Amino acid sequence: MRCAFASWNAAAVNSNPFEYYGARGSAVEAFLRACEDALCARDGTGGTCAVADVLTEARLDVLEARLASVGTWGASGARAARVVFERDALGRDAGEFLRDGDVGAKRLCSMPDRVTNTVRTMGKNGEESVTMCRPTVINCYGERMMDEADWFRRWVAYVFDARATSADGASRSMIELMVPIKRAKYPAISEEEEALGIPLQVFYLAAFDGAWVRFAALAAGSFDAWQDIRASLVDDLVTHKFSRTVDVVEKILLSADEGSALEVCFMQEVGASLVDALRARAGVRNSCEVLCPKDMDVKRDQNSIVIVSKAFVNGAPVVETTSDILGSLDASAADKFSKGDFCAFLVRGVLLCSYHGDTDGLQTKTITTAVHEYCERSEDVKACVFGMDANTHSFHREGKKQGVRDFIDFIRASTSFSSCWTLANIDVERDAMTTFSARTFLQAQLNKAVPLAEVAVSNLTDRHPKDHVLVSLKSGASVSEATVNRINAVDFAIDPPKALPFDADAMFPNARFPSDHAAIVFRCVLPLDS
Repeated sequence: MRCAFASWNAAAVNSNPFEYYGARGSAVEAFLRACEDALCARDGTGGTCAVADVLTEARLDVLEARLASVGTWGASGARAARVVFERDALGRDAGEFLRDGDVGAKRLCSMPDRVTNTVRTMGKNGEESVTMCRPTVINCYGERMMDEADWFRRWVAYVFDARATSADGASRSMIELMVPIKRAKYPAISEEEEALGIPLQVFYLAAFDGAWVRFAALAAGSFDAWQDIRASLVDDLVTHKFSRTVDVVEKILLSADEGSALEVCFMQEVGASLVDALRARAGVRNSCEVLCPKDMDVKRDQNSIVIVSKAFVNGAPVVETTSDILGSLDASAADKFSKGDFCAFLVRGVLLCSYHGDTDGLQTKTITTAVHEYCERSEDVKACVFGMDANTHSFHREGKKQGVRDFIDFIRASTSFSSCWTLANIDVERDAMTTFSARTFLQAQLNKAVPLAEVAVSNLTDRHPKDHVLVSLKSGASVSEATVNRINAVDFAIDPPKALPFDADAMFPNARFPSDHAAIVFRCVLPLDS
């Protein structure tokens, strides 16, 4: 039987359109390089501004007064936090402040950023939830700001006055959403800083956002110019991401080989809204079944699903076996899997599985073994095809990072599976890279940033062979005519959109591709009944 299998982790930009480098040689890249140069004081002046230039005495007065009027810390807590902030941060160069590894380890900027950067709030009178963004460079804030003074006014109003309504109906201001930083979890923070709590975080977050507003304007040439650059990125990476993702699935991945009797698309990191959109598309609805786990997590965009051609299903029952496979794990192993990470469905004797691995790939062997053992003991399973974001890496560190070569050797020695890469005689360590992204300096955790000049060689660059389609044939028969293609660029200007040749030098997501994982398309002939 001629078959076509695609596997794709469709996740990408969440809230910060500047977080990853994109198209090389673009205006965005030039802006990011200028931001890096300003941050690292490469302009020859030894620095571009001080923290005190951003948080002037008048602005500090405003923050202290607003802090004194809220919370349980009162005026004395607000004053104490200001004194410590002025002592430790105010007199510093802004670039040095942002680069300070101790500030990062203490989470004084990144913790409040995480909980206030982009907040979902329930709409009024049962309306759909809406997104609220803090006025900062590093998110999709959509309102136009006039200048730095306008930014500060909006920032104060957002942190102290804006309110978000959660699903339980509770309404909280942004400062009420902030959480204390505990030394028990973050030992870098001092007892004094821990005691000063949220007021100290507010001063640090204001300095962080203000410094980046200043640097962005300097790098772009004007206050308006950096907002224009962000708006363009938001349009490419956020506004059109959803529709482009559905287009890729419907018009490329599910049209990989129209002559196939069995056509499947395994997807990972999928939200309920994307499932609804796929089912609403006539091209998908009329030709395919979209299979979701019964225990799907509707609150997180972290689910694995399977899309299978109706021509293959042909009216046969579809039996979900997710819980049977996960239930075979002991308690300690099962606790390491989140709801929606894995799903499995039996269709006409073929077990179809989809999986999204943990960041380091340490649970990939566990779930692969569990599926293998289920196949071995089930008489109903004649073959298994398993699409996964295995999070396998180009190097292996036992107990730390799952290496791709170690994983390939493992499945060969300990399971009945074969990877699509080896079936197609592809060098998995050289020609199977499915990610290529590196974090910029425009983010709250600068320890993860990669200098633009080092993206090709840095250990922090995510360039790894992470995605696989595994095949197991119970009969012992072999796969034939195996080929694998990777997709990381699409021409969206035409209808239907067309997959472009794989670009090994392109970092993504970018305007030509909406995800940080390339899609893989595995074509082969399997000895299955038609």
